[in-house]
Amino acid sequence: MTELGIVDIREIIKNILSKYGYDFSEFALTSFKHRLEKLIIKNNLSGVDGLLKKLKNNKEFFDIFLHEISVPSTEMFRDPSLWRWLRDELFANINEKNLTRFKIWFPNSVSGGELNSLAILLREMNILDKVQIISSSLSNKSIEYIKEGRCELKKIEVSAENYIRFKGTSDFSNYYRLDRYYAFRDTSLIKDVEFNKQNINFDNSPMNIKLILFRNSLIYFNPSLQEKILRIMYNNLSATGYLILGIKERIKNLDTNKEFALVNELEGVYKKSL
Repeated sequence: MTELGIVDIREIIKNILSKYGYDFSEFALTSFKHRLEKLIIKNNLSGVDGLLKKLKNNKEFFDIFLHEISVPSTEMFRDPSLWRWLRDELFANINEKNLTRFKIWFPNSVSGGELNSLAILLREMNILDKVQIISSSLSNKSIEYIKEGRCELKKIEVSAENYIRFKGTSDFSNYYRLDRYYAFRDTSLIKDVEFNKQNINFDNSPMNIKLILFRNSLIYFNPSLQEKILRIMYNNLSATGYLILGIKERIKNLDTNKEFALVNELEGVYKKSL
C-alpha cells in the first residue's frame, strides 16, 4: 500500500507546476492524496519517485494523470429529484423560441454520467436538438472515455433504479447495450455535444451560459479555489443563468454567495444575481 506524506504531495505538486503549469496546491489535501495513491497503485509505479519520473519523461502520461486525478460521476440520474426539477420546472417553462440560444455547460466532465442523463431528459422532452451542450474535460482521455460510452454494469444497475425514481417516459434499457462485462451508453445522444479540453484555470471557457452543472466538485477544492472558480462561473453565466452544485455543497460561507440567489436549497440550484 502506497502512503503519501505531505512532503511527498508538495513535491508532486511542485514538479507538475514546473513542467506543465498546472497548480494543484489549492485542491483539498485529503481527497487529492487519496487519488494520487490510487493512481500510483493502478499504474504500478514505484511510489513518489516512480510517479515523478513518469510525469517527467512521458507527456502522454500526464493526460492519463489528469483523467485519473479527476473525480468521475458515480451513476446516471443521481439525486433523481434534481432531474425532475430540471424537467418539470426549468425546461418546461422555457419559451421554445429561446431554446436555440440555451447553452448548457459541464465544466468538468470525467465519465459522462451527468452529460448522458441530461441528454436523455432532453430527448424525452423532444428538445435535445434545440439546445447547445458544451462538455469540458481536463484531459483528452476523459473526452475519449465519454465518447466511447463504456460503463460498469453495477453503475448501470444503480442508474436504472435512479431513472425509475426520476420517472422517465421510456425504458432505461433503450439507452444502453450490454457487452460481456460492460454496458455501453447510447452515444448517439451526445453526437452534437461540443467537447473541449479545459485547463485547470478554466481559461477560455464558454460565455453566455444559461445552465452550468458543476455538481459534487467544489468539495475537492479549498475555499480560495472555490471562490476563484465560482467567480469564473458567475462571469460565464448569462444574466438569467443557473448554476447547479451538489446537494451537499453550499456557498453561503463564501464571498461569492452574494452574487448568486438560492433558487432550490434541497437541490443546490442557484441563479445569477444582477
